[in-house]
Amino acid sequence: MDGQGGEAAVVRILEDTSNQMINQLQIISRKLTEFEKKLKELKNGYDSWVAKQCFPVEVAVVTTSYAMGGAAYGVLFGTVGQVASHVFPKHSPAIKGFCSSPMEEARVHAALQATCASVTCIMKRIRGKEDIQTRMAAGFGAGAMFRLMTRMGRPYVAADAVILGVVCALNAGTMHQLDQRHAQPEVEYTRTRRMLSNLGLQNYEKNFEKGLLTDITMPLLTESSLKDVGVPPGPRLLILDHTERDPELQKM
Repeated sequence: MDGQGGEAAVVRILEDTSNQMINQLQIISRKLTEFEKKLKELKNGYDSWVAKQCFPVEVAVVTTSYAMGGAAYGVLFGTVGQVASHVFPKHSPAIKGFCSSPMEEARVHAALQATCASVTCIMKRIRGKEDIQTRMAAGFGAGAMFRLMTRMGRPYVAADAVILGVVCALNAGTMHQLDQRHAQPEVEYTRTRRMLSNLGLQNYEKNFEKGLLTDITMPLLTESSLKDVGVPPGPRLLILDHTERDPELQKM
């Protein structure tokens, strides 16, 4: 009897421990879900704020934010390299040849990320979409900037920058084409962007893109659809009046 009672007690302890672990995991899962939701809300709020800014402010904000992210990554990368060179002293020359000091890596990666982000932002504003030309222009700018930063003061740095820029542009274009094979059909915002520009409402281009209000949907625009994407009453009236008066849209 004593043996059976001891086994039962052990089983109860294991069950209680298991239930406690399950409860803890459920609590952690809920907290992670809440944290992810808050991060998503912050990102949406940030994107919405950026979309409402004028073109120069948007480029400045995007460039600065990516530069800060690149600098943080560079510091981490350089720190890991320094730790690795101390842990593996035999391979220290190779490691130092692969990565520089944290501050140097921060400088290079900040310039690299800032160039790529600013070129992408400018090209998307000009073309109204992120296509292969946008990717290749950003790739060329990033590659050229990387070579300029890493070979500063050396001979033929301009030629090297152009060569690496072309290589990165071709690589970015190739990757874009591969991505398009598995992506959804590309949407067009050219007519939409032109309409908003003519009406002086360029700040709401991002709102149209987030709501997937493409060129095809322009004849179908309603006050409720514009309200759903965050367009205020005044701009809504101007846009609806334009769509009603545009003969090409009426044909569509």
